[in-house]
Amino acid sequence: MVVNSIDYGLNVAEATNAPRFHHQWLSDELRVEKGFSPDTLKLLEAKGQKVALKEAMGSTQSIMVGPDGELYGASDPRSVDDLTAGY
Repeated sequence: MVVNSIDYGLNVAEATNAPRFHHQWLSDELRVEKGFSPDTLKLLEAKGQKVALKEAMGSTQSIMVGPDGELYGASDPRSVDDLTAGY
């Protein structure tokens, strides 16, 4: 989420909803959620990555302070029972 917000300029909802990836050291695999392009996955495999597709990885409820000082929240669609709240 941090990379998507800072490096790619996504707002908190876009960053929360974006597919995630994680490199797991002890199985030496790159775990990815669905949503990455097949071309990207093929390029990673061609570079020697062992890519493992996962349904979902984690859930987050996030609040971002916008440039205007307002709070913007997003609840992760991976978990339907959660709520983002701020004050």
